[in-house]
Amino acid sequence: MNKQFSVPKPIYPWETLQSPFAGAFYEEENNWYDQDYQFLSKEAMARYRKMRLVDVGPYMVPAATEKDRVLHATRFAIYMTVTDDYAELLPIKEIAAFRDRIFDVMMGDDPRPEEKGIFRQMQINRKEWIALGMPDFWLERIAKNYKYRFVTDGIMEESPYKISKGIPPIPLFHLIRANSIGMIPFVDLICPSTGFALPDEIYKHTVIQRIIMLQSIIVALQNDFATIGKELAIESEIFNIIKLLQHHNKIPFDEACKEGMRIHDELVNEFVTLSNHLPDFSPYQKETEEFIYYIKQMISGLNNWYYKSGTKRYEPGGFAVPPNGKGETIDRVEIKYF
Repeated sequence: MNKQFSVPKPIYPWETLQSPFAGAFYEEENNWYDQDYQFLSKEAMARYRKMRLVDVGPYMVPAATEKDRVLHATRFAIYMTVTDDYAELLPIKEIAAFRDRIFDVMMGDDPRPEEKGIFRQMQINRKEWIALGMPDFWLERIAKNYKYRFVTDGIMEESPYKISKGIPPIPLFHLIRANSIGMIPFVDLICPSTGFALPDEIYKHTVIQRIIMLQSIIVALQNDFATIGKELAIESEIFNIIKLLQHHNKIPFDEACKEGMRIHDELVNEFVTLSNHLPDFSPYQKETEEFIYYIKQMISGLNNWYYKSGTKRYEPGGFAVPPNGKGETIDRVEIKYF
């Protein structure tokens, strides 16, 4: 490492809670890997065990004070991450088949004994959500968001660019990344964490949908800053706002960081403004405000996970290389955060 880049950390204008469950689920995590993730290579399995993905749930739903209302989110965070890592460079037809089977299981179909264990994790998650009081309309909502927003509009739109090393325009990049980051279905997890399934007429309201989209783009940009060291070392990885701004605007790295953070902060300001001016959602105004509060905690909580959890996911040799990927092919640049 003979170069060093200085990279800013995002900051948020609200207080972030600390979950009592951070670091509490490592035994469960190891059991899940041992039982249901054996389709991964031994090297990938070893790397996942160092990522502390199981702490994503506690960091992102820190207001939840009951174990079961956090554990379901930790399970989801792991199989969502594995879905992305495993599928991102597969042929589109294979991703589509994987996606369709995921949807069937999330909608209640039983995994077959010979299928990948990840489907059992999804089946267990569905049972957890039902036990936490989630109705059929919510179960269908998260299944559709996983299938269409995360996989179809996200992973499947992003994958051809990664394979061809194509360069998307920045407006399209924001939309694809908002989906591929997986936060649209992750926001759905607020409902089993609070015990209240937000009704469709509120969830589909223009303001709520814009807030959810803003959260997803903000988290995607947040991820770009946290992972830039890894992504500079992967030749096929262009889906990062800093790298794209350098390419499209012909500017040096530090200027791209400043511009990327300006875009991030502008979106945060819009998010806060809309959050402070919600429509009247009576008789569920209190529940809707709690939903927005949980979204805020998701944004800043995940930011804390990147820098405070001890994850090895973005360190050299820490990322699980997808089946058709080459991993890091360029020497690492040292990243100093400020």
